[in-house]
Amino acid sequence: MVGFLLLSTTCGRRGFVVRLRGHHLLCLLGFRGLGYSQEFVDGLSRIALHLRSFPQTRIQVMDQPDDICSACPFLGEKGCQEKGPQSEEIARGRDEAVMRRLDLKVGEELDWVEARGRVRSTISPADLDEICQDCQWLPHGYCKEGLERLIRGEGGGH
Repeated sequence: MVGFLLLSTTCGRRGFVVRLRGHHLLCLLGFRGLGYSQEFVDGLSRIALHLRSFPQTRIQVMDQPDDICSACPFLGEKGCQEKGPQSEEIARGRDEAVMRRLDLKVGEELDWVEARGRVRSTISPADLDEICQDCQWLPHGYCKEGLERLIRGEGGGH
């Protein structure tokens, strides 16, 4: 069943590994079924459901397009093209900011539950104003709300 949920995961020594950009660790907390296209929303929903259902799932932290990006209509040959050619560089900056705060390196693997724990103990909702300053989703407050729920121990979305 896992193979049907996550079509673009890699299979490592310990089973399926979901590849996630650093900043997507935050996006998943606030995901509310909205996105850039129905295909993108469906793919992100499958990943979020899988991680919520199986929190011991291994993730590999990336600073480039990941399993969430795979269904994005803005994914181009050189990565994210949402707002033009500079978009991948901006996304990578967000990835690096999150990885730095969480003391993670590109390619590092950890369980989803451990990643959430690091986010919970390291990143505050106010930090998102800096990390995600150019993100179109920031003004909606979804990720801040998800992070607040996680910090309060209420699950934080996914």
